[in-house]
Amino acid sequence: MKPDFQISFNKVMQAEGFISNNKSDHGGFTYKGISRIMHPTWPGWKIIDSTPLALLRRGAGGEVNKLNQLVEDFYHSEFWNKLKGDLLPSQLIADELFDSSINLGVPVASEFLQKTINLLNRNANLYPYIIVDGIIGNLTLSALNKCITANSAKLVFNLLNFYQAKRYIAIMERDRSQEIFIGWFSRIAIIK
Repeated sequence: MKPDFQISFNKVMQAEGFISNNKSDHGGFTYKGISRIMHPTWPGWKIIDSTPLALLRRGAGGEVNKLNQLVEDFYHSEFWNKLKGDLLPSQLIADELFDSSINLGVPVASEFLQKTINLLNRNANLYPYIIVDGIIGNLTLSALNKCITANSAKLVFNLLNFYQAKRYIAIMERDRSQEIFIGWFSRIAIIK
């Protein structure tokens, strides 16, 4: 069964919050995880700028319903589609890649997947190495299927989370102002 975008989206929305404007956040003002700096032309900003905060918080009503749909459409086109979410062989892996891509970028999450696939190929005895280019294409998807068959989706999931944690640590060590985002680590999950 192919992964379900709605499942991944609902999980991410639990982590993304509502409105944030933390001066230490390089993304600046965000609404449900959408950064105004990174995505200034997103059409939802017009609704946010013209709607009272109390109405936005209530989460229902004409313009707010339209805004919620814009949020969902944005995540689907900017992250899910670019990750080839519908073609991934596991909901578990789709959820993890989707979450990582939103927080760290699609190319970074895709590189995590490609590096994981290469780490688990037993020195190319199970399948050939793939290029780590941050783009999920047919070769990556084919290698991922072989990787899961040889190792398990659980192991792939765990390694993806290790890469995510490693990236958060590197960000915080490079820029101590980012240590206030210790909540990032709540996005890390390991399955035994």
